[in-house]
Amino acid sequence: MVCQNCSKKMPDDSMFCSECGAKQEKPVNMDTSSKEKQIKYCPDCGAEIPIESCYCTECRAKQNDIPITKIQDNNRQSGRQMQLSQMTAPLTAKEQTKVKKRNKIIGFLFATVVGVCLVIGALSFFIQPSINLNEYLSVSFEGYDTVGKTVVTFDTERFERDYEKKLRAKMGKKSSGFSKYLSKEDYIGSNDTYSVTRDFLSNCVSGTADKDSGLSNGEVVTFTWSCDDERALETYGYKLKYKDVEWPVEGLEQAEIFDPFDGIDVVCSGISSDGFASIEGEASVKAAQNLQYDLDVENGLSNGDTITVTVSMYGNDPVEYCIENYGMIPSPLTKEYKVETLDRYVQSAADISEESMLEMQKQAESVFAENIQYWEEDENLKSFIYLGNYFLKKKDQDDDWGSDNELYLVYQVRVKNKYSNDGDTYDKTNNIYWYICYDDLLVDSHGAIMVDVSNYRTTKDTFTIDSGVSDVWWGTMCWEYYGYQTLDKLWQAVIASNSDSYGHEDNVDESLCSEEEEKWEQEEKVVSKDGFIFPTSTEEVIDLSDIKALSDEELRYAINELYARHGYDFKDDELKAYFEKYDWYVPSIKPEDFSMELFNDVERENVETMQMERESR
Repeated sequence: MVCQNCSKKMPDDSMFCSECGAKQEKPVNMDTSSKEKQIKYCPDCGAEIPIESCYCTECRAKQNDIPITKIQDNNRQSGRQMQLSQMTAPLTAKEQTKVKKRNKIIGFLFATVVGVCLVIGALSFFIQPSINLNEYLSVSFEGYDTVGKTVVTFDTERFERDYEKKLRAKMGKKSSGFSKYLSKEDYIGSNDTYSVTRDFLSNCVSGTADKDSGLSNGEVVTFTWSCDDERALETYGYKLKYKDVEWPVEGLEQAEIFDPFDGIDVVCSGISSDGFASIEGEASVKAAQNLQYDLDVENGLSNGDTITVTVSMYGNDPVEYCIENYGMIPSPLTKEYKVETLDRYVQSAADISEESMLEMQKQAESVFAENIQYWEEDENLKSFIYLGNYFLKKKDQDDDWGSDNELYLVYQVRVKNKYSNDGDTYDKTNNIYWYICYDDLLVDSHGAIMVDVSNYRTTKDTFTIDSGVSDVWWGTMCWEYYGYQTLDKLWQAVIASNSDSYGHEDNVDESLCSEEEEKWEQEEKVVSKDGFIFPTSTEEVIDLSDIKALSDEELRYAINELYARHGYDFKDDELKAYFEKYDWYVPSIKPEDFSMELFNDVERENVETMQMERESR
């Protein structure tokens, strides 16, 4: 038989061509003169075989008396009949073994050829020409230690020499992949100066160093690739090979480092929560004298805040400027300053020192003393008692209206009002509740209270004491005073009226009023109607037992009444006020002009005895 693929002659029962390895399809033995063919089926493999075959053309099984399934003789008129001589003679056992061995070799060779073709096809699919990018990459460092810079270089010229023609040739053969990005004409034009390699690098290759400035010797810089592998393969036909690389920083020059903040200071002024900052001084290093210093915050400062000052060079790099012009490096470029020097508002009366409180009380006594100089003879000050204070603190610190804090020093004033007319007399001691107020008390950075005692205010409210005794002119005799008749009315005016805007501390001890009243009542019981404890002390020697019976306060008045009898002008305001209640006391001799020689012998003895008693207690 002849191979159906290469026409090479081969044995009739061959399944594969020994020359080209093509599988042979058995032709059906048809009698062209017959209208129907005669067939039979192999009992082993079920293949359809010609009736004259003794062996199956598929499995080579011997056929023994296999019935013909269909026979129709169309040549009856010609009388032709199939002859047994036309049937294929059976092969011997040796021939069958030889045929089987040959068929196995032919099948193995065919399978090997097919496998090799498949492997070659697979390798050709997966194996693509590649470009090693690291061969063209280099990293170096320049500048000075601590402020060095990374210089990344890709050898574009060398890369162009190596791959310009290859990329052009590769892309010229490619017909697929361009539609995903651009047409082939967009990449390769008619202009010979067009660079495919630069286009390739622009579209597919990129990378960055993790540190590009501020470098010091000994650090490590890592270069990381960031490439479009898919585009490089699909569009340009090359697979990219690359690996991230680490470079140790070395070779940076050593430059002198100077402190640009030497001579520069930040000064804060104002009151905490509303303070402001400014830069003062001049940089001591010449290289820094043209630098600019910027504050991150300038207003609305409070103690405890942090201000950051940054060195700049009018939009340029201050480090580059100093290195280029002076060969020096400014460091650090930022510095923090803590706000600590602002005054702050007093938050509580407890913050006020005893010294500051006494200074304000002294001012209060002086102010009230100026007021009583306008009193008449029928008004006599008996006491001026400090009861304590009210401290008010603003609730809303963002409210710009009013004072931040207010301190009210509260006093009880006892005044003796005495008036007579037409036989009617009014003689009574009355209470006046009065205050002096200081606003916006401050504490400096050292904790000292700052208060301007000359900056004060007192109440503008007044009340009237009506004697009920007819006046010589009209109506009744009345006295008008600045203040309040009761402590409760003062509290209403100071605390209650400001409760919406201010919280308060109540440090007033009202019990001091009762103690003072009891004291004066006791004193009035002790003294005679003319104010003398010992009315005959100028004429008679006082018995020692009477002197010992006196209280300390009474003994004090008894000694000083002898001086008062001779017109001694007391420096002690309390003593002076005490004796001024009596008509017989007329201050006429200043203390520096007074002499014991003014006393007679009895008075001198009485004074000495009482002083000895006082000293012995």
